[in-house]
Amino acid sequence: MAPIARPQRADARRNFDRLLAVAAEAIAERGAEASLDDIAKRAGVGPGTLYRHFPTRQHLLEAVFHERVERLRDEAARLLEEEPDPDKALEAWLRALVGHLRRYRGLSETLKEVHGLEADIMIETRDMMRWSATALLTRAQEAGVARTDIDGVDLLRIGHGAGMVIVEPGADGDERAERLIRLLMDGVRTTTKA
Repeated sequence: MAPIARPQRADARRNFDRLLAVAAEAIAERGAEASLDDIAKRAGVGPGTLYRHFPTRQHLLEAVFHERVERLRDEAARLLEEEPDPDKALEAWLRALVGHLRRYRGLSETLKEVHGLEADIMIETRDMMRWSATALLTRAQEAGVARTDIDGVDLLRIGHGAGMVIVEPGADGDERAERLIRLLMDGVRTTTKA
């Protein structure tokens, strides 16, 4: 399935972006089976507008997934440019990764079931995630603050595990996520922070 392109007209682009943002929230709340009619209503558009932009549920899920992974990649790029401390940059991105996995739990699995791992969207998003993890980890390794016997794929697998095991919403889940992020970083760092 070809990726959905953002429309050119300003009003259509606003509707597209609003639908995408509302769909991301609905999927975070209700999973991949969130009601398309509810998404359209919450976005302030009719169902016809939703289907003009996203002809099927699958198109909408793919667009949300791609956009959210792009945000993680953009956050990695921002941290590489703006955060001078490689350790802080890596930890901040891992926190964003775990948060993403908790919010959109099951979205990538839904897409994998439909497309398999070799579909263009799965390859493209996997490459974005690997670039992000590898770039931040490599910088931390070069600064001597991260172990050199792990790579970006290892980091993603560990982060994925932390994000996927924490399903509790609210404070308890947040505390568990924070604890796992600290444990993860202690395992990645060359020395443990006090």
